[in-house]
Amino acid sequence: MNDKKNEKNIDGVYTARDLYTDVMDLYAGKTFKQYNVGFKDLHPYLKILKPSFNIFTGTPNSGKSSLTLDIMMRLAKSDNMKFLLFSPESELGVNLQRVIEKYLHKPFSTVFPNRATEKEVIEALKFIQEHFLFIDRKGGLPDVDWILERAKFCVDNYSIDGLLIDPYNELSPVRTLREDEHISMLISKIKRFNRETNTITFLVAHPTKQIRNTEGKFEVKSAYDISGGAMFNNKGDTITIVTRDFENHVTQVRVCKVREDTIQGSIGECTLKFNPKTRCYEDTGFVY
Repeated sequence: MNDKKNEKNIDGVYTARDLYTDVMDLYAGKTFKQYNVGFKDLHPYLKILKPSFNIFTGTPNSGKSSLTLDIMMRLAKSDNMKFLLFSPESELGVNLQRVIEKYLHKPFSTVFPNRATEKEVIEALKFIQEHFLFIDRKGGLPDVDWILERAKFCVDNYSIDGLLIDPYNELSPVRTLREDEHISMLISKIKRFNRETNTITFLVAHPTKQIRNTEGKFEVKSAYDISGGAMFNNKGDTITIVTRDFENHVTQVRVCKVREDTIQGSIGECTLKFNPKTRCYEDTGFVY
């Protein structure tokens, strides 16, 4: 192997010499740039890398989708990132409304006295035009191949940095494999897409069932509470569980898995607060 003249080439086999540039970039710290999620309290536990596959889960109405959008908007503002959003539980116009609120830190709807002005909405739309794209499929639920095909188009034509799938449960249920095999294949396709395009995926997943703790409150303990959770737990780069405490008006954010410890964060949790006046999350200064 030391004699280059005797080396034979075949697709898919690499020597250390072939990987020299890659490993020296790793050594110099060029490859894994950390991106700040935008919350001081959450930053020690969760950092975003390119490429990476990040899972958010939690009880229904816990605010996991809202928090994910907050993080994406903060990345768009701080690092000029661009994102593609697939969120079929709401109409495209409603999804755009939510992104507008995240940009302005103001409510959109007429029911709020401090709602955004028309001038502010137009300002937000100008920013969103440059940083967010939206997809949906008419006439049926898409499979992951349909989504990734459009994501690749957006990488090539709009230079997007990341993709949101919210939620996983809205992908087409048609499959020929067992559920665990199907989830494994789906995640592998997404992660390969992320590696090949140097992009981020945020995937929001609902739990498979409602689980009450000893106090009678709903909770999600781990990724295993997601339908097919073993595969999510095994393959996620980071997994974040969001739990809203309605009595105390705070939200517990727990990072329960970090594949690359210290680089992507660490296991731990903090408390954020959802501010209804801004429609966004805020730091509370309380960490566990």
